[in-house]
Amino acid sequence: MSFDLSKTVERMKELFKKDEKRADQFGLGDSLEKVSSNPSDYIVLPEWWKTHFGIIGIPFGKWIQLSGKPDSGKTTTCLEAIKQAQLQNHIVIYVETEGKTTPEDLITYGIDPNGVMTICTNITEELWENVNTALDVIKDTYPDAKVLLVIDSYGNTTSMRDSEMKFTESSGMVGGQAKTNRAGIQSIVAKQLQQDIAVLVVNYSYANIGSVGETNAGGRALEFIAALIINCSRVSDYTKTVKGKTVKAGINTRFRVTKNHFAKALKDEEGKAILLPKDCNLRITSEGISVVESKGE
Repeated sequence: MSFDLSKTVERMKELFKKDEKRADQFGLGDSLEKVSSNPSDYIVLPEWWKTHFGIIGIPFGKWIQLSGKPDSGKTTTCLEAIKQAQLQNHIVIYVETEGKTTPEDLITYGIDPNGVMTICTNITEELWENVNTALDVIKDTYPDAKVLLVIDSYGNTTSMRDSEMKFTESSGMVGGQAKTNRAGIQSIVAKQLQQDIAVLVVNYSYANIGSVGETNAGGRALEFIAALIINCSRVSDYTKTVKGKTVKAGINTRFRVTKNHFAKALKDEEGKAILLPKDCNLRITSEGISVVESKGE
C-alpha cells in the first residue's frame, strides 16, 4: 500500500500554525540535509569562509567549534564573527574565560565594546547559568532578536564539583567539568528550538597521553553537537621589514576541517557534489584575516 504523506505533513503543519518553529519540524524526506543559502539564516562571514567550509557563515540553530593550540587564530576568528554580527544588527554574548581579551582588542578590530554583552567567569557552572539567564532576558526584552553566542574558551573552566573531590578515592576522579558542560550544552540546544541562536565555541587541544593524535578539551558532548569542527594550527610568524628591522606583523595559520555536517549536502548547479579543500591557509594581522595560497608563505 502506498501512502500520500504530503497531506499528513500539511495537516501536522496546520496543527502547529501558531508556532512556526514547531511547524517547520515536520516535512518529507526530501527536506532533510539541505543547506540554506539565505543570509538571514546566518551570521554572514567573508567569502573565504564559504569557499573552504561550504556555508556562508555561522548558522543560527547550530554549533561551530574552533579547536587548536594557543596563538593559532581562534580568538581573532571569533572577533571577526562578533564584528560581522554587529554589522548585521544581531545581539552578541561573549563569554570570556581566560582574561586575555580587552576593550582595546575589540575596538582595534572594529567592534563597539558597548554593543557586546560579556560574561567573564572560569567556573563551569556559572558559565552555563549566566548564559541561560542572559538568553532568557534577551528573549523577554527583544523577542525577535537573533543572537551570536561566543564561548572563548570552552575547555578553560573548572567545575565546582571537582573542588570537592577526594584524590585518594577512585570515585573522586575529575569529571565535574565534562558532566556540567554536557548539561549546559543541552540547555542551550533546547533554547535554540525557541530562539535564533548561533554558537561559536573556542576550544583548546592537547596531545593524547600514550597514543598518537590530539584530543579537544571539555569532554565529547561538544564534538557530538558541533556541526562544523575546525582545527587551527599556527604555521609560522608573518614578518615585515620596518625601518630596516624585521618585526612580527602577524601569524600564518592553517585551518583544517575535522567534521563538517554541511559538506555532504552541498551540490553545484548540475547537482554534483561540491568537494571542499582540505586546508585553509590564512594570514592574521592587525588588519584582519586574509587567505594565502602557499602553505610555506
